[in-house]
Amino acid sequence: MNLRSLVKIVNKGQFIRPILNYVVHYLESDKTDKNKNIVNYINVLKLKWDVKYNEALEIIDKEIKGLKKGSLYCLILVEKISILVNLSRNEEIKEVFNQLKEEFEKLPKYLRGIVVEKLKNVRELNFEEKDLQTIRIWSESYENTPATKGFILLSKSRGKKNEEQYDEAVCLNIEAFKILKTVPHPSGMVQALNNISWWLKDTNKEKALAFTFPLGFYLGYYFHDDNFDVFNSLDTMFQVQKNNKDPLVYETAFIFSRLVSSLSGDKKKIIWNEFGYTIHDVRCFVLNIRNRNYLNTKTLRDFIRKEIGKEKIPIDSINVSERTLKEFLSAKTQYIQPSILRNIIDALEFEITTSAPICIIKELKKKDIDKKFEINLEKFKNLSKERQISELFTSYLVHYYKEEIDLKKIIKEIQDDSLIEERCDYYTKELINSVFERNQKIEFNSLLTNAQEPKIYTNKNITFKEHPFYLGREEVVKRFMKDLNKKNLKEFIENYIGLDTRQKKTIEKFIMNYGRYYDLKDIPKEFTPKVPKEINPFVKKYTLKRKPSALSFYVFEGEEREEFVEIISNF
Repeated sequence: MNLRSLVKIVNKGQFIRPILNYVVHYLESDKTDKNKNIVNYINVLKLKWDVKYNEALEIIDKEIKGLKKGSLYCLILVEKISILVNLSRNEEIKEVFNQLKEEFEKLPKYLRGIVVEKLKNVRELNFEEKDLQTIRIWSESYENTPATKGFILLSKSRGKKNEEQYDEAVCLNIEAFKILKTVPHPSGMVQALNNISWWLKDTNKEKALAFTFPLGFYLGYYFHDDNFDVFNSLDTMFQVQKNNKDPLVYETAFIFSRLVSSLSGDKKKIIWNEFGYTIHDVRCFVLNIRNRNYLNTKTLRDFIRKEIGKEKIPIDSINVSERTLKEFLSAKTQYIQPSILRNIIDALEFEITTSAPICIIKELKKKDIDKKFEINLEKFKNLSKERQISELFTSYLVHYYKEEIDLKKIIKEIQDDSLIEERCDYYTKELINSVFERNQKIEFNSLLTNAQEPKIYTNKNITFKEHPFYLGREEVVKRFMKDLNKKNLKEFIENYIGLDTRQKKTIEKFIMNYGRYYDLKDIPKEFTPKVPKEINPFVKKYTLKRKPSALSFYVFEGEEREEFVEIISNF
């Protein structure tokens, strides 16, 4: 195993995990122990990414005892200090820091960039200047490695932020993002964008909000649901959007809540420990757009009574009977129908704040969906049937409310020309609307220079845009759908519909990762996975490209890989 080539791969961060899975698969097939240390190093990386720090440290400590000092020894120390930082074990951090400093000058040049990057970040993130020696960059050659240069810029940006030089900090983060995007290094890219939104949320909340769009987009584009970066960045987006009273806060809350509810085991504990406050907070913002009656609460009555009184609106001008309105306001009725609440809302004009009753927001969102759907249904029906099914399936795969939708029923209605508004619930309408949402071009210079005016939303002007998280995922799904043999599209969807929930998620994971790894470049030939024989018939039948198919397959590990092979055997 060529360690230099491995380092080139590792420099791309956890995005490169399927390639490491492929490497381990073939190294472990070698019955000799010559590659055992490298396999253990790769397993440490994976355990760290899975936030299984104690298991990783056990392997590290065994490896350090048995390894001679040198390249692999230092790589393992780099992972140890990274884990110790996450565990806030400062005395041990200092000890490993000094070990790495001592070994530094003995290292080959191709390894020095990784060590410099880690030491600088450890020092500037976790310690005062007096606690650890300054880390100077001995050579500009470290900055010729994009990943190293990107993380050095992130380190510099934190220094500017600590000095409250926010404009310089933002520019350094953007520069880091652009460099890391060439690698690509998704964790570093998202870290740069998250830094900007989080650091500006109290000093320039409108600019912080502008950067939540690219943050959400790349989050959806690159990351699987249970990744820590997803929760961390959604937390930032939620706080910034709430601070700006932005309508997207409700969808961010919905996504965050859905992801938390899907967690189990150690990951659930870790996320709850880290984001417990946000998890409780988002519950007040989660929209469920089913068309059901609302509980007549004191909060809702007080809000309506206040707005009617503020505008001095005569009761007879509201499109609700006087008796119905009085019974509602006096709490004689336990529930209020959505249509009645919407008529009351339509007669008023008020600013939307985060304290508005959630049922008010629900009705405003449903009204927005109806308005868009009136236009989009005709546009949708003007597409060819094949295109309708393809676009709907793409939209379906992307959104978290797909479980509320009977996909088989909608496809049948498309084929029978019987898809009409009266048969579409709000979830179906929202999916069809999302087919026509277009992704805005991300121009960082525009985000930096355009003056961001605080937006005041009222019940008359509010609109609910497609969430950038979904737009990012839509981009990767479209790549799969583009390559999928259209002659077999119907069969593929029918097979998918016949799966249980767990199996569907496995297929969805393959589809998403097919798109994510579509354009991955600069991978040494010996590390580029080949399509294994188990999935070759599936790849051929659906005319999928071989490289992204192989990479997406090696995203799976252990039993999940075996389950995927079993699932597609019926396709």
